[in-house]
Amino acid sequence: MGHWSGTYHVPREISDLQDLHLRLDSIVADRLALVCKSFLEQCLNGSDPSVWRVRHLSLNFSLDAGFSDAHGVARDWGRSLASEILSIVENDEVSNSVLRFPNRGAFLAQFLSDLVSGRAWGKWYYEEFSDLQALSNRQAICSIFLCRDTPSEELLLQIASIGQLENVLRVLNENDAQLIFELCFDSTAGALRHENLQQWAGIVLELWDSAPLRAGSRMENRFRDALRLFARTLSQYPAGKGDLELQAVINGLLELRRVLLEISKPSLIESLFEDLASFKVQSALKIAARYGVHDPTEALAFFAELMQGDVAWAHQAAAVLLGESNKDKFLTSKNISEGESILSSFGGVFLLGLSLTALSLDELSRCASETSDSSDKIAAILRHLSTVKCFGRTRFSDASDDPALRLFSGMERPSFQQALRDSNFQQLDLAGAHGVLLQSVLSRDESLEPVLFADLVPSPPDNSVFLLRELAHDEWLDAVPVSSQESDVSETLQSSLQRVSAVWKLDHPALFLGETLASRLDTPAPEQILHHVCELHRREEQTEEQLASQLGLTHPQLAYRLGSPAQHLPYFSLATNDSGLELDAGLDCLFTLVSRAALRHFSRKLFGFEFSSPDHIFENFLSGISEIRRVGERLEVQLPHSPLSLILRMAGLQDQRYAPAWLKGMEVWLLPPQE
Repeated sequence: MGHWSGTYHVPREISDLQDLHLRLDSIVADRLALVCKSFLEQCLNGSDPSVWRVRHLSLNFSLDAGFSDAHGVARDWGRSLASEILSIVENDEVSNSVLRFPNRGAFLAQFLSDLVSGRAWGKWYYEEFSDLQALSNRQAICSIFLCRDTPSEELLLQIASIGQLENVLRVLNENDAQLIFELCFDSTAGALRHENLQQWAGIVLELWDSAPLRAGSRMENRFRDALRLFARTLSQYPAGKGDLELQAVINGLLELRRVLLEISKPSLIESLFEDLASFKVQSALKIAARYGVHDPTEALAFFAELMQGDVAWAHQAAAVLLGESNKDKFLTSKNISEGESILSSFGGVFLLGLSLTALSLDELSRCASETSDSSDKIAAILRHLSTVKCFGRTRFSDASDDPALRLFSGMERPSFQQALRDSNFQQLDLAGAHGVLLQSVLSRDESLEPVLFADLVPSPPDNSVFLLRELAHDEWLDAVPVSSQESDVSETLQSSLQRVSAVWKLDHPALFLGETLASRLDTPAPEQILHHVCELHRREEQTEEQLASQLGLTHPQLAYRLGSPAQHLPYFSLATNDSGLELDAGLDCLFTLVSRAALRHFSRKLFGFEFSSPDHIFENFLSGISEIRRVGERLEVQLPHSPLSLILRMAGLQDQRYAPAWLKGMEVWLLPPQE
């Protein structure tokens, strides 16, 4: 019982109201809960593990104001309170204020699910966890496991059963995952027996091979993968709960994976297996040492015991251990097998497919690459660049080699960053590609008079980007890198207007200049610039009021639209990134326009979110784990449980089919998230 609020109605003739008040409060505080608990224990089924949460009860009790038997009053009131609770349980009265969970583990799993999705705090039925609010999410998760309120292995299984294991693992670091994995086993259970090691190894390898272990873009994380394997095994073989041999098998196989990945050469791995088959562990250790493998002794000794001299079995096991790590690196729409599936943190790219198609991405990438050697391969790299930038600079390293993005873009190179370094982009026709983009962006309705706005936007580390926008439809038309050394950018503005005018036949639109750009222009404006526009306005308060009125915006809305590039450009820009990759500035700017246009096209389909920031669009509509499966000549994409997936369903975006031209007949089918 969290809170008790009572109002006492007593006869007027009672003389000592204070004493009666204190006696009644004492009954409620000291006796009522214990008596109610006693009645409930007698009446409820003790074997029923269900957990109930009742938001409020409203009850009326009566008594003789001159009572002397406080225990009797507590007994009567406790029986009434227990009867009300029993009525709820027996009638299964679940509602917004009465919740039932099958067991304590299910309740905790739902709390952790809501916690990692940012929905836990403020819900009335999670009040008991309020002390955890001061902790980070990962600390709170570990605290729940450490309390051992529910056995750790049961809680892990519950989390997996509601499809939230990946979301929880995303919050944890490797130390957290190791802690939780070890909590699932009793370290005081005594010496490890070796009776069922091979049986468990066969089971774990079979389950590992049955479906992707993790999202392809994620690093090889031993203890996160240990939790994935353990949860998958328990779902099929509940007898594995707390089994130390199962723990040893999972640990051993993951350690062996690390060793084999570090050695990497098939010929040396084969020699390694031959030595282990003959129990020549020291010889195998020398092979590992030659490639600087850290501490391989336990892993190799474990595998020697496991394989029992069977080299053929060792190769089959290694194919499972290394298959996911290597297969994802080379997976493309051309070689994904029938029925094969992958998991990805970036499967939301398929939601953007129609938007990228509407922007003529295939024509644009081919136009840019047609003058270069290996034009088809360069075009695929440019398509991949467009999709990677849609997910933002901070996710560049994770998204670069994600198999879902590779499937979508058609890029065949295993390393996107290496492909960028190896490609000669000096031969690209960026001007032609920009023209294709402008034709797509500017094919719009004419309900609003076009208004151009030009300004300089800061670009890390210490340069700027000249940005020409059309404000009525909030489109970015041109982006040009500008050095901090350039004192006069009149020529940049003039060239940009010429490029846009060559595609967009306008009758001299108005042009507004941002303060930063205006300060670096010749005064008065060059004749060539005035040739393209009918009005030239410097940004000032009176001008902004006039512009807001013209666009049908409030002053705050206009201020946000004018200032948004300063926040949004860094999202797309790869001028600086954690990988150390130096991307050509002109190429970076052009494909920033492409990716930004794709997100704008997509967000216009989401009522109320058409002007959301790119990061907001990703977090609420594109994030989460997707499953992509090859079925015949199509890719079926099970979309993620993103926070606002309901909006996607209402907009009709979760059940679409389309065939990108660059996938050569391969169709994409979008499927809603599994319930």
